[in-house]
Amino acid sequence: MIQKTIIATLLALLSGAPLLKAQTIDTTSVDTLISITDSLIQEVVREIKKEIKEDANDLKIDIKDVADEIEIEIIDRDTFRMVKRRRRITKATIEERKQYWGYNSQIIDEASMKTIPTSIGDQSNYLPELNNAKSVHWGIEQQWGFNLIRGKVRVFTGIRYDIHNYRFQNPYTRLTQDQPEFTAVEIGGPLIDPIPVDKSKVVVNYIGIPVSLGFQDKPGDNSKFSAKVGVHAGYRVRTHTKIKQSGGNVEKQFDDFNMNDFYLSPFVNVNYGDMGLYMRYPLTNLFKDGQGANTQSVQFGITLKMS
Repeated sequence: MIQKTIIATLLALLSGAPLLKAQTIDTTSVDTLISITDSLIQEVVREIKKEIKEDANDLKIDIKDVADEIEIEIIDRDTFRMVKRRRRITKATIEERKQYWGYNSQIIDEASMKTIPTSIGDQSNYLPELNNAKSVHWGIEQQWGFNLIRGKVRVFTGIRYDIHNYRFQNPYTRLTQDQPEFTAVEIGGPLIDPIPVDKSKVVVNYIGIPVSLGFQDKPGDNSKFSAKVGVHAGYRVRTHTKIKQSGGNVEKQFDDFNMNDFYLSPFVNVNYGDMGLYMRYPLTNLFKDGQGANTQSVQFGITLKMS
């Protein structure tokens, strides 16, 4: 009863009525008013809670610093979670080193081929038939990749060294030095050259610069899949023939053998993990202009990533 009287008094004061009236107010009306007011307050509280909860579900605050990201996520009305994450930084430059192991093959323009029979064998202005399984290409390459788009698209360039081995099918093939035109002679065999020979080949070394556009599945230098398309420009630094006799003696002759000093070759590389495939098709002739048949030397094989 005292509680009702106090409430009646307060209501009276709020309404501006005299205190005496507030003391004689009907308690039944007070009960009704208290019930209605309490219901309204509870409804307002429920709506406020509902609005807060809906807003909290969508609330996400990201505070970004130079290298770190702090994320505050409201899970429910009274529970918060703070997560500190390392911000992913894209490397501006990555470095890679690879070896190339493959084979040499040649494409010759038949219209430019010349063959002249001689007393010791056929003389030609092109590389005679090759033993393709033993005509090995080897190269080593150091490259740097410069970021273009989010670390996944890069421009690569660097330095490269290549060794091209052209192993002749006929071990009695000889190349002639200091000629105005490339000259290969397939000697008729042991009746003319009585020294048994195991192999004959010519080796050409190049140093050059590859430039390519590359894509990789991850922005760093630990990507799984990558692919490159580009061009390789090289300069011939040495050429020599090598003849290995059956007794183990080795004979070498150093000359340019009318080989082209420059080398320009588009290439494509596709890699997965530490291994990949490559192919190169040169735009330049193997021989200097007018000093041999029009010949393109094609390389293909595998790449090995060096740690």
